[in-house]
Amino acid sequence: MKSLKKIAAGALAAVAALGMAGLGATTASAADNASLTVSTADASFAGKTVNAYRMFDATVNGDAVAYTLNSDWEAFFSTSGLSDINCSDKTGAELNTCAYDAVSKLGDASNPTIDAFAQKASNWAQTKKVGSDPAAANASVAETATVSDQANDQGNYTASFSSLAYGYYLVAVPGVGNVNTANKYATLVPVTKAADTTATIKGSLPTVDKKVNVDGNAADTTNAKVGDTLTFTLTSTIPDMSAYDTYAFNFKDTLSAGLTFGSITSVVVKGAGQNGADITLEQGNDADAKDYTVTAPTADNNNLLTVTMNDFKAKQQANAGKSIVVTYTATLNENAVVGGEGNTNSATVEYSNNPLTGGKGESTPDIVRVYTYQFGIDKYTVKTGETGHTQLAGAKFTLTAKGGADAIKFVVKTTGSDTGSTVYRVAKDGETGATTELVTPASGRIDLTGLAKGEYVLTETEAPAGYNKLTKSIGVKVDGTEPTDGTDAAATITYTTDYTETNTTYDQTAANGIIGVENTTGPTLPGTGGMGTVLFTVFGVLIVALGAGWYVKSNRGKSRHSA
Repeated sequence: MKSLKKIAAGALAAVAALGMAGLGATTASAADNASLTVSTADASFAGKTVNAYRMFDATVNGDAVAYTLNSDWEAFFSTSGLSDINCSDKTGAELNTCAYDAVSKLGDASNPTIDAFAQKASNWAQTKKVGSDPAAANASVAETATVSDQANDQGNYTASFSSLAYGYYLVAVPGVGNVNTANKYATLVPVTKAADTTATIKGSLPTVDKKVNVDGNAADTTNAKVGDTLTFTLTSTIPDMSAYDTYAFNFKDTLSAGLTFGSITSVVVKGAGQNGADITLEQGNDADAKDYTVTAPTADNNNLLTVTMNDFKAKQQANAGKSIVVTYTATLNENAVVGGEGNTNSATVEYSNNPLTGGKGESTPDIVRVYTYQFGIDKYTVKTGETGHTQLAGAKFTLTAKGGADAIKFVVKTTGSDTGSTVYRVAKDGETGATTELVTPASGRIDLTGLAKGEYVLTETEAPAGYNKLTKSIGVKVDGTEPTDGTDAAATITYTTDYTETNTTYDQTAANGIIGVENTTGPTLPGTGGMGTVLFTVFGVLIVALGAGWYVKSNRGKSRHSA
């Protein structure tokens, strides 16, 4: 064993080297009364348990620190392949020196990197392999962030350890199976003073990224009309499952009432095949050994879609770090919410988070929103000499998507009355009662709901009895915001009464989303009215009479000539 002075000098150098590498953490002992605060700006760690394992005990004398390998960690360093450190032929004092020297040199070309070492140590500590019982303490990460970090404009979520023994600690969150963007996995930190030591949580917990396909691109929101089928993707990363004998990994997706599940179209591991090709996994049932099973959403399970991965560690450990993507379809249905917060899908991934107890964790939900829209028609006339509107029943319309060949089919959702509107909803394919004819009730008001954003052509096909039909169609543009944060969508309906296929200038805005459509009564041909109309009629009769007289006279002349 090295002298205390030599060990202390080497330990201090190791502490400095490890600190510069971004390591840090700690654990507890009432005798030394040290403390450690572990923090992260990642909200996914909120409420999670943090474990701190004392790898080396420390004896502190002023500025001198002597490290001794904790006996519970001897198996980790002495078992070939566990730590990737060549101490397998050592025992006792030699093992202590070998382990210390190896850790102090982490990062050298001849040794494993400190991040790879931390990953190995974290996996081993979590499993507490036979013959070992790593000294451990645990604390819970705060559910809410502390005061904002001015440099990053982020709050920190913290876990605090107190009354710790001096030592060199490995700190890790159970269930962490992915390196973070800085390629970190766990935290290593020396705790050699009574003052508080700080460290940062490394690694990341499993997450899911949910998207909806919009014209071949992945998006967080989209819009659709009732009956449209949409494609959704759930993307996660296969974690490192080295610490586990078996590993649960399941996709869970809660569909809103406005979405009807279609089918799983594929589950793919990206880049896992030969030459980087994707591998498509096989769907099975509970009785076979296929790659995954599906539990479809129903009213009984609160519309929850579950994709359960089978034998996940055995089949996918070799693909740790690669993306796994679930793709499925769903159709916007008659229960779709119009506007508001949209029709939501909320997805999570469920994963193993404790190799000893078989516990499971669940990721932060990721939400996709599907919006649908509506607009109204107010059919009225203004009688001569009056200022008030008189509502008109019996006007008939069709609505066609601009450039579309066929009118959109609707079904009656609510029948109108003297005061209420008739609400028409876009029909699903093959739905009973579907019609293209939209008829105003006594209130003169109809509402068309379940529409996607876009441009439409509203055509009056029949005016109320005694009124003139519109000579031109009305061009309508449906637009609106699609918030991702749960705030309400804001729809905007603009239109033009001078519609042509080339006119895209919607120069009027529908107040409250309602388009006023006026019908007039009287002649449709130009006329001066009053006496002018009478004179026109008299002249018409005279012309007919004169024509008839000329015809009779002409025929008499022909008769005499023949005689």
